Amino acid sequence: MTAAERMRVAVASLGEEPTDRFLDFVRLCELLGYDAVFHADEKWTRDVYVQLGGAAAVTNRIGLGMSVTDPFTRHPGLTAQATATLAEACRGKLTVVMGAGSHFETLPDLKPRRQVRAMREAIEMMRGLWAGERVHYDGEIVRIAGAKLDWEPEYVPAIWVAGRGPQVLRMAGAHADGVLMGSFATPETVAYARERIELGLRESGRSWDDITLAAWLYVAILDEEDEEVPEDTLRGVSHAFWSSRKFMTEHLDEFADDVSDEFRKFLDEAPHEWSPEVMGELRSLIPPGIFRSLAIVGTEAQVAERIAALHECGVQQCVIWPFPRPSESVEDLVVRIARTLLPSIADTRGLADYQRVD
Repeated sequence: MTAAERMRVAVASLGEEPTDRFLDFVRLCELLGYDAVFHADEKWTRDVYVQLGGAAAVTNRIGLGMSVTDPFTRHPGLTAQATATLAEACRGKLTVVMGAGSHFETLPDLKPRRQVRAMREAIEMMRGLWAGERVHYDGEIVRIAGAKLDWEPEYVPAIWVAGRGPQVLRMAGAHADGVLMGSFATPETVAYARERIELGLRESGRSWDDITLAAWLYVAILDEEDEEVPEDTLRGVSHAFWSSRKFMTEHLDEFADDVSDEFRKFLDEAPHEWSPEVMGELRSLIPPGIFRSLAIVGTEAQVAERIAALHECGVQQCVIWPFPRPSESVEDLVVRIARTLLPSIADTRGLADYQRVD
C-alpha cells in the first residue's frame, strides 16, 4: 500500500489536558507514528492557538489540526490571520476545520445565523487573505473592508468543513479542501454523507480528487467483547446525537434497524434541553444500532476491522477521539491504538524513522 493509498490516522484533544501534558501527548503521538493531532476550538476549554503553537515548537513531522472553529466567535479575518501564523509555525502542516459552532448561549451578544452560508463566506474571504490579496468582501454574513495581511504567507492551511446535515455536506463538497464527517462510524452513514458531498462536487465541477474525506470517530478499546462500554463514550455519543437531534431523528431508520417505540416516544416528547435528567434518559434508551452508527467500540480486532471498513468506503483519514476506560489514561489508549491498529491500517514506520524533539 502506497503512502497515498493508506488511511491517515489522527487523534484529537478537547483541551482538557494542562499545557505541559498536552505537549507531551503530541510528542508521544509523533513518536508513535500518528499523522496528526487535532485540538478543539471549544468555548471555555484551553485555547487552541496557544496549545497548537506550543505543539508546533516541540514537534517535527506530525500534522496539527483545529477542530472545529466557527465564523461567529471570532471574525473570520482574524481567524485567517491567526491560522496563517500557526501554519508558518508548523511549516504548513495545519488543517483548519470550520463548523457551525456551539455554546453560543454563554455569549449572548453573538447572534449566529445561516451557519452554512456563513461558513462558505468565511472560507472564501479567508482564502483571499491567505493569497496575499487586499480583500473587500461584502457577504450576507461575513464582511471585511480592504483588509490585507502584512506578510504574504508562505504556508496556507488546508480548510475543511465539519458537519452531518445535508446542506453543510453539500457546501463542503463545493468549497472545502476536506470534509470531517461528524462521528459517522458505519458504511451506511458514510454512504449517506458521500451522496450529499457528491452533489456539491458536481455543482462546482470538482471531483473526489479535490477533497479529503475524513471521519471524526469516538473510539474505545475493550479487552472482551461483552465488557461494559465506558460511561464517557456513552456521554460523547449522546452529546453527538442531541446536538443534531432533528437530523438524527429524521434518519433513525436509515442508520439503525433496532429503534424502539420507547425511544421514538422519548424523542417526540423530551424537552429541548441538556439537563442531567434528559441526557441520562437519552443514554439509557439510545439503541445499539444508533450507538454503533456514532462510535467504534470493541476489542482491538473489532475496532481495526471497523476502521478498515470505513477506509474501503472511501474514508481517507480518521480523527480519533480516544475514550479510555477508568483503568487507563488517554496516553495508555493512544499507545494501544498505535501498537495494535496502526500497522493494520496505516503502514506505520518505526520510531527510528522519526526525529525526536527534546
